[in-house]
Amino acid sequence: MPSGGGRGANVGPDGGAPLRVAVACEARYQLQAQPAGLVTALLRRGAEVLDAVDGLWGSDVVVARGRSEAVIETLELAEARGLPTVNTSGGVRNVVDKAVMHERLSRAAVPMPESWIGGWPALAFELADVTHPLVVKPVKGDNCRDVHVVPNGAALAKLAFPYDDAIVQRYLPNAGFDLKLYGIGQQVWAVRKPSPLRPDLHTGPTPVATTSQHAWLAHRCAGAVGLDLFGVDCIDTPAGLLVIEINDFPNYSGLLGVDDLLAAHVLSRARILTMEAHS
Repeated sequence: MPSGGGRGANVGPDGGAPLRVAVACEARYQLQAQPAGLVTALLRRGAEVLDAVDGLWGSDVVVARGRSEAVIETLELAEARGLPTVNTSGGVRNVVDKAVMHERLSRAAVPMPESWIGGWPALAFELADVTHPLVVKPVKGDNCRDVHVVPNGAALAKLAFPYDDAIVQRYLPNAGFDLKLYGIGQQVWAVRKPSPLRPDLHTGPTPVATTSQHAWLAHRCAGAVGLDLFGVDCIDTPAGLLVIEINDFPNYSGLLGVDDLLAAHVLSRARILTMEAHS
């Protein structure tokens, strides 16, 4: 990640050097909207941005974009040294494993589609007579990788699923659009997006009015797994919104001005801890 910055609004509590932000980023996200937008906003605010590989111990806060073991271990190292992290290692681990995520959301009474989790192919055999269609996905998959809509028991039995474990959810038909709830701390936005299960739809993400129900559901999910920066995938049904899953640090697609909001949130974490240390 780029480095730079200088004296400006984001100085330390003693008026000295600018706040230093270490960024841990998986290679696959380097060219995406985030964390590039966050880094640009941090530099614009006068912060110094460091690569987490080389600048971890010289930083005031660590922010991570990614869920690889290397990224999570970087967060754990930072936390062991008392550095604030966004998101925390525990929060990221809680959503990397969809079985853990599902358990935590269930305990928090988050409304979700009927789901089954278990080893494959035993789970396929168990669900042969369950009403279809079903959605099958890997317990530790992301970015819609290897997600399958299975229309009936025969197709489920023949599915070439290359993972040891699966999470299966009841497929809920809709108009082809999902509702994405984006969160930065206590701030929540709602965006209407084409479902990843409908590649034939080419409409871009569209912000919609954020309701009190949206905010409640987003905060309920984020609190259950322990995330500051998050996106909640929902589907609108006659029974209300149901949560498909929650993800850490999304791209915030369809939202304007989010880069500066992300930078403000990350820097606030550094200020709070640094001020406490000097009090």
